[in-house]
Amino acid sequence: MSPKSRFERVSQEILNLKQRPDDSTMLKLYALFKQANKGDTTGSAPFSKGMVAVAKWKAWKKLQGLSAEDAMAEYCEVADRLMNQDEDETSSIESYRGRVVLITGASRGIGKAMAIRLGEEGAKLVLCGRSMESNPKLPGTLPETKELVEQSGGEAICVAVDVRDDEMIQNVVNQAVEHFGGIDAVICNAGALYIAPFEDTPMKRFDLVHQVNIRGTFALCQAALPYLKKSDNGRILMLAPPIALESKWLVGTLAYTLSKYSMSMLALGLSAELAPDGIAVNAIWPATTIDTAAVRYNKALGGDEMVRRSRKPRVVADATLHILSQETSVTGQFYTDESALKEAGVTDFEQYAVEPGMPLQQDFYL
Repeated sequence: MSPKSRFERVSQEILNLKQRPDDSTMLKLYALFKQANKGDTTGSAPFSKGMVAVAKWKAWKKLQGLSAEDAMAEYCEVADRLMNQDEDETSSIESYRGRVVLITGASRGIGKAMAIRLGEEGAKLVLCGRSMESNPKLPGTLPETKELVEQSGGEAICVAVDVRDDEMIQNVVNQAVEHFGGIDAVICNAGALYIAPFEDTPMKRFDLVHQVNIRGTFALCQAALPYLKKSDNGRILMLAPPIALESKWLVGTLAYTLSKYSMSMLALGLSAELAPDGIAVNAIWPATTIDTAAVRYNKALGGDEMVRRSRKPRVVADATLHILSQETSVTGQFYTDESALKEAGVTDFEQYAVEPGMPLQQDFYL
């Protein structure tokens, strides 16, 4: 069958989908169809015809220069994926054995727990962070996490990376592909914390939390995207809170909250933008405080007493596995560790308590 004949057949078959694709996919199909049949768009955006017409024009305009043959081929790829999903909606991941997962901030805390949990599933982990050597003031290193991952049944490599450095980000992606052949999932766990009122926040601290939390996340997802597109089940998971536009969530934490809310908006935007590529993008946030270095060694956050009222990082790790295993249609969601585990059927949360029986401290953003 010629490419044109296949395109004409597929463009008719897709009309019989049981479920309407999301708006982003519909725009992509429209643009590819127009490019295949009409070539490059001409003229200016049709503002007088409304926002929908402008959105269609912009989607078509982005394809300028794409040949009719390539547009037909890409249209068929998108349509085939939609029709296959329509026939079999269970595009979940039953096993992470052999799948490549890149985790930032994997030296300790939540990132370390995630790596170990995925290692138990037989995953191949790319462990990223700055702690390659031990530091008495801040326990935890990438090599230590690597050893625990391998003991649990997984494989791992350690790559030193500061997510503020674009070259280091590209290097970690290159290392992942060189060692394991690709990337199936990216977990953006690395974070910088600074809590202070607006007038007491130096610009260098504002820059730090934004460079690490949102810029680093944006850059890593962008660098890994070509390989996530090649995966049959690309996944991105961000440690970001649900957005609530009320001043009480911002007072006294502006720099940090702005950086984390930016990650939340990135998750929401990417979920729509990458849906046509079959990549699910979601966010997770702890329902309670977690026993991490940020809580344990930061007296302003409660120190030892807060640790007693916290859960172990394992609760986030178990929830992470559940989220990453969902169908690609599950995207743009803001989970808490609790909501994800309840969805998975977990009822015993006492197992995650640092000190069973102690009242738990709900997380700030909830």
